[in-house]
Amino acid sequence: MNTPHSDARPHSDARPHSDARPHSDARPHSDARPHSDARPHSDARPPRWAEAILRVLLKPHDRESVSGDLLEEYRDTIVPTRGRAADLWYIRQVAWYLLRASWMWGTLIGAALVFRYLLDTLVPPADYSMRASVLSWTILCVCMLAGFVTAWRTRSIRAGVLASTTSATIAAILSIVGAAMMLAMWHDPATLEEWRRSGGLGEAFIDVPLILIALSLMMGIPGAALGKGMTRRVTLSG
Repeated sequence: MNTPHSDARPHSDARPHSDARPHSDARPHSDARPHSDARPHSDARPPRWAEAILRVLLKPHDRESVSGDLLEEYRDTIVPTRGRAADLWYIRQVAWYLLRASWMWGTLIGAALVFRYLLDTLVPPADYSMRASVLSWTILCVCMLAGFVTAWRTRSIRAGVLASTTSATIAAILSIVGAAMMLAMWHDPATLEEWRRSGGLGEAFIDVPLILIALSLMMGIPGAALGKGMTRRVTLSG
C-alpha cells in the first residue's frame, strides 16, 4: 500500500504571501495633511471697532490702501508670531493714528491750562473772572477747531468729534500732571490759600478734566459738522 507522497502536503507556496499584507502605500500619505499654504490666519480679523475707528480717521483716498496694508500685516506677520496679543498690536496702531489727529490740539489746551495755573500761583489777581473767561473761550475755540479741521480732512463728522474728545482727554492729563508738579514745588500756606481762592484742588484735579470732556463734545459736534459741510460745498463748487 503506497504511502502518500510528500508532494500531497500543502506547499509552502499555499501560505499567504507577504504581499497580501497591506502595503505601506495604503497608509495615508503625508500629502493628505493640510498644507502650510492653507494659511490658517487668513480669516483672522482685528476688533471691528478698531477697524472702524481707523477707517474714519483716514482720508477718503487712503482708507482702502492703508487699512488693507495694516490688515495684511496683522494676518501675515503679527497673528502668527504674537497670537492673541495681535489685537493689542492693532489697537496700538489705531491709537497712533488717533494721537496724530489730536495731539496738537490737546497740547494747546493743556498748555493754556497749565499757564493759567502757573499765573494764578505766581501772580495771583484780585479777580479771577477775566482769566477764567479768556481760558474758557480758548478751550471752546480749540475744541471746535479740532473738530472742524479733522472733519475737513477726513470728510467724517465722527472723526471730528473723536479728535475733539481725544484732544480734551490729552489736555486733561497734561493739566493734572502740570498742577501736581506745581503743587509739589509750591505748597506753602500762602500758595495753597491762593489755590483755594481760584477754585481749589478739587477743581484742578476733578472738575476741570470733566468739564473739558463735556466742552469737547459740545463744540466738537458743530465744528465737525461745519467742516464736513464746507468739504461738500467745495466739492460741489469744484
